[in-house]
Amino acid sequence: MGCAGRGISAAVDLLEELRVFETFAPDYVLYDVLGDVVCGGFAVPIRDGIADRAFVVTSSDFMAIFAANNLFKAIDKYAPSGGARLGGIIANSLQLDHARGLIDDFAHRTGTEVVGYVPRSVDVAQAELYGQTVIEAAPYSDQAEIYRKLARRVTGDLETRLPKPLNGPDLKDWARDWGDRIFGAERAAAARSA
Repeated sequence: MGCAGRGISAAVDLLEELRVFETFAPDYVLYDVLGDVVCGGFAVPIRDGIADRAFVVTSSDFMAIFAANNLFKAIDKYAPSGGARLGGIIANSLQLDHARGLIDDFAHRTGTEVVGYVPRSVDVAQAELYGQTVIEAAPYSDQAEIYRKLARRVTGDLETRLPKPLNGPDLKDWARDWGDRIFGAERAAAARSA
């Protein structure tokens, strides 16, 4: 009952009540939470110190960047009082020519780092249809190797940091600038092919 954020809070409370971490002593615990901090529950792993690092997964779509920027605000707010710090950005579902440059520029502007680039791949769709991960369905594929490399990077000795989220007007100006660049490149390409 209630919002998904409330469900996250309840799940974390239950894990603590059952002493799951003490009982099983896992090396890693991953919290996969929805991409925006629209209610307090989504910020629980970041806020309450039950995660030491947060990795923000984003595509180059504006709403994904907007959500990433909101997560940066939560990290920036809660990390100084014991919350998770930012491990970096994972650029996901890249397929357009400008996607990597756009995410790299966003990372630079927010004082963060991209720790991995994950291109869009048919291997992912196929593995989902099989009900498997890519490493299970296509263990020797290029996509599986991208995930292995990303896992090594995420579990390695990465410097964590406090991001510098963009304020609303700066984010809108940044997005408009990229919109102009992309539209200009498209018009130039159309003119060359005409």
